[in-house]
Amino acid sequence: MVSLLLAFVLSGVTSEQQLQQDYADAYQQSVDQEKPLMVVVGAPWCPACNVLKETTIKQMAQTGELDSVSLAVINRDEEPELVKQLTEGEKMLPQIIVFTKDHGSWKRRRLMGFQPKQPVRSLIKRALGT
Repeated sequence: MVSLLLAFVLSGVTSEQQLQQDYADAYQQSVDQEKPLMVVVGAPWCPACNVLKETTIKQMAQTGELDSVSLAVINRDEEPELVKQLTEGEKMLPQIIVFTKDHGSWKRRRLMGFQPKQPVRSLIKRALGT
């Protein structure tokens, strides 16, 4: 089973409960609910990753801005093979990757480095086609 630090966007549960969903569940939720899959790749030793999680991702989750995506935040050190596949080998941290299904294949969009809320909002809007 793929372990991860954070994965969420579950209807009707608290933010703390949302953080317990694993990557496989986030992926399955994305497929079942036809939502984009947003993956945040980071590491606990990375200052920019920690700030991104606390000041952008966590706050956006608490305000409901991430309800339109299934989100997984993955520790690069704990899941190196998964991260290598998702990032296509790009090592910069943090990364935000949004996958959307388009005619049976997955399309990816990416932001790299620390991001405040507005670029993440724009990335999600592009993924949703709005």
